[in-house]
Amino acid sequence: MKFLKVLFLTLGLICFTGLYGQNKVKLGLHAGATYSSLRFEADVLEHDSEIDYLFGINANIYLSKRWSFQTEINYERKLASVFSPEFVLNGQVINSFRIYDLYEFVTVPLTVQYNFSDKSPLYVKGGFFTSYFLKARERINEREWSDDLSQYFSEFDSGISLGIGKIFDISQMFSCFMELRNHLGTVSIESEPHFEYTKTNSLSFIFCWQIKI
Repeated sequence: MKFLKVLFLTLGLICFTGLYGQNKVKLGLHAGATYSSLRFEADVLEHDSEIDYLFGINANIYLSKRWSFQTEINYERKLASVFSPEFVLNGQVINSFRIYDLYEFVTVPLTVQYNFSDKSPLYVKGGFFTSYFLKARERINEREWSDDLSQYFSEFDSGISLGIGKIFDISQMFSCFMELRNHLGTVSIESEPHFEYTKTNSLSFIFCWQIKI
C-alpha cells in the first residue's frame, strides 16, 4: 500500500505543478492491448505471446514545446502460454493441452518524450518502468484459473520503456494520442535466486484521451 501512496502523491505533485507552476500539464485516461512474452535463461518449452489488456491514468509535464516528462499508473495484465503435445505416461496417452500464465501488475513508466513538431506531432519516448506484482495465476486450456501463485515470484519487475506515437489535437483543451510501446524487463521475476531467470517482454498498443490543466 505504501507503493500506491507514493504513486498517487507523485500525480498530486504533478497536478500542483500544472495549477501553480509555469509548465503546461496534461492529464489523461488511457487503455490498450498488451502482447506479452517470457524470456528464459535455460532451454524450456517455448512460450507463445498472448493478448490481454491494460488501463490507467497519465500526466505529461511539458518542459518546452517539444520536450515533456510523462508518468503513468497502470493496471496491466501480461499473458503467455505454452503448448504441450500429446505424450505417453506410464502407458497412458496424455492428450495435448495448453497452459496459460497470467501476471497482473501495477506499472509505473517514467519517460521523456520528444515531439517532432509543435502541432499534432509524431513523437518518440524513452525511459524505464517499475511494476508491483499483484497476482500470478495459471490455467489449462479453458478451465478455471488457479489460486494466486505470486509467492513464487518477485515483488517487483522493472526494465526499459520505449514508445512511438502520434498526438491528435481536438481543441485547445483536449487531445488524444495513439502509441505503440515496448516494455523490456531487465530483472528476473523469479523469487528464488537459485532459479534460472524469467524476464518479461510486453508490446502494447494504447489509446489515450488528455485534458490540459
